[in-house]
Amino acid sequence: MLTPSPTTHQAGSYGTAKRLRHHVDVSDSIPDSITVVPRSVVMMMVVCDECGARFALAHDRPLQDPALAEKQAAWLKDRFVWDHIQENKHAGSIRLPGSHEIKAE
Repeated sequence: MLTPSPTTHQAGSYGTAKRLRHHVDVSDSIPDSITVVPRSVVMMMVVCDECGARFALAHDRPLQDPALAEKQAAWLKDRFVWDHIQENKHAGSIRLPGSHEIKAE
């Protein structure tokens, strides 16, 4: 029987982006008080350039991947642009794709 390695992600567990309330200050660093999902760690903040909505990008603690988080942040910014083009509101919570789901540029 094969056991997944710590860096192997299970389906749907590539991370989550959760919208932050407007009063959370994320200007300098990631606040310790932000809990996105239990057993997760906030990898970075992503801000929509159009409306200023802020999202905490989080991975499960045992599956932290800074390189993947960078790709997901770029993917999320593209999604924000698309939301504004389509005149849709940003979702409160967004399932993040794995690296195999993100188009190479």
